[in-house]
Amino acid sequence: MRITYAETGGTFEAKLSERLSFADHPAFRKLLDDVAAAAPTRCVFDLSELVSIDSAGLGMFIIAIEAAKTGGWSLSLVGATGHVKQLLQLSRMDRLVTVDVS
Repeated sequence: MRITYAETGGTFEAKLSERLSFADHPAFRKLLDDVAAAAPTRCVFDLSELVSIDSAGLGMFIIAIEAAKTGGWSLSLVGATGHVKQLLQLSRMDRLVTVDVS
């Protein structure tokens, strides 16, 4: 997984690219630490360049949801396509977090 991010006016936007799998857990935890350190009001994970995700990747989104609740910021998942979009829909992730897969 590759991660690029930017902070703008209280919004932390992270673009996740390539694949999100169990092996990416340490990098994902660091991303969440960086979000917490920035203390945003809103965090957006842009998934438009993420081509694959496994069950551990879905679990990492659950960890991010809990971090958002604890940190007092909102979380949105946006731009998912293909396989990633299908898994987000099948897992009903939209019941836990804002998901925009338009």
